[in-house]
Amino acid sequence: MSRFALASLVGVILFIGSLHATQVKEKPPQDVAEHMPVTIFKIDRKKGEVTVKYADGKGKEQQKTFRLNRDLKIFDETGRVVTIDVFESGSAALIVVGEGNLKELRIPARAQPAYRLSDAVKTLIEMTDADESRLEEVQRIYDMLRKLDTNKNGKIDLKELKAERDRIVAERVKGLFERLDTNKDGKISKEEAKGLVKEHFDRIDRNMDGFIDYEELLRAANEKHAPKTPEPEVK
Repeated sequence: MSRFALASLVGVILFIGSLHATQVKEKPPQDVAEHMPVTIFKIDRKKGEVTVKYADGKGKEQQKTFRLNRDLKIFDETGRVVTIDVFESGSAALIVVGEGNLKELRIPARAQPAYRLSDAVKTLIEMTDADESRLEEVQRIYDMLRKLDTNKNGKIDLKELKAERDRIVAERVKGLFERLDTNKDGKISKEEAKGLVKEHFDRIDRNMDGFIDYEELLRAANEKHAPKTPEPEVK
């Protein structure tokens, strides 16, 4: 299986909650997440609109225009309330969107070209405003990371990280397998397969018996993490 296909397959497995929701009932796509980093593309003060660019879940650049309203909160990097005039095209920003409406526009304290996962946690903390739901999310993140430190030395080493990754992937694969195995015979047929599992069925079915068992599906998911094979030199 190609590395791109495997990466896509593991993406489906790791975000299987979304896949399961799609199987039950199609939901309209969300153009912008509730909290997300964006780049200001255009500000039209006459129309009262701001257009932003952002990367969607597939890494593809998207563009969306919001109409400014009197309920919009605008902050600079220190947290002071400011006017829209402090933003201009090319400005990095953090936005909060609710029900398709722009609720908050903020200059990040440290705008970095590469937005890391740790920055997402910092953004979550920055935007809590003593909100109970945000507090619960931060606590959940803390609890997950604390469990990684199995030897209780205050650090997370590669062995602990890999062990937790393996556990999570196995758990996600098990959930996906059980949902697709509708007749509960311990294997997935081509008729039962859906999405990328169906698309790459023959590649996942290593023993070519016409079915995918749990071990085959788990192996396909874990191949994403195997050492890369050097590309052959072209002479």
